[in-house]
Amino acid sequence: MAKKETLLNILEILEDRMVESVDLLAAFLNAGHNVTYKNIQYQYDKLQREKAKRENDKLSKQLESKSKQKYYDCIYKLKRDGLIEEKTKENKKFFILTPLGKNKLKILKNKRKEEIPPSNYHKENSDKLTIIIFDIPEKERRKRDWLRSVLKNLGFQMVQKSVWLGKVKIPQQFLEDLNNLQIINYIEIFEITKTGSLKQTN
Repeated sequence: MAKKETLLNILEILEDRMVESVDLLAAFLNAGHNVTYKNIQYQYDKLQREKAKRENDKLSKQLESKSKQKYYDCIYKLKRDGLIEEKTKENKKFFILTPLGKNKLKILKNKRKEEIPPSNYHKENSDKLTIIIFDIPEKERRKRDWLRSVLKNLGFQMVQKSVWLGKVKIPQQFLEDLNNLQIINYIEIFEITKTGSLKQTN
């Protein structure tokens, strides 16, 4: 009877899934003398959780290894190009910018100010009305045209030349790009939280 019960328990484990033979054996052995369906199932699920954790740990180590290599490659290039140098103080190592590195940083910052990011962002509707008002100087016309393109792509409607309305959530990346382009101070963003009230969101 015990043998038949054991067979039944194993068949139940296999009823609606494929089970790796080595895992089934391990679950069976771990069940010990209490070879019931419930106990085998418990041991099997436990093994699967442990296996999944090992796989996740392995993947995390692989990603960490790739990230470390990327970091070391970057540091090597910066040192090779004379943009940073390593200093030792009180037995601790530090990186500092060289004069060449400071100049390169200045160039990259200025370049970033002039670079116009893509005008397509992830669009997500909102049940609240958002109002965007801007007054961007003529000298920043390219950035102003970009802003209008972004608002249109997000689903905002122009009610006046520099006033746009829409039930749209403002993407965080969009706000960061406004800051990087140094035009965020020319823009006001309000959210109508309820009838008759406005809330500034930036």
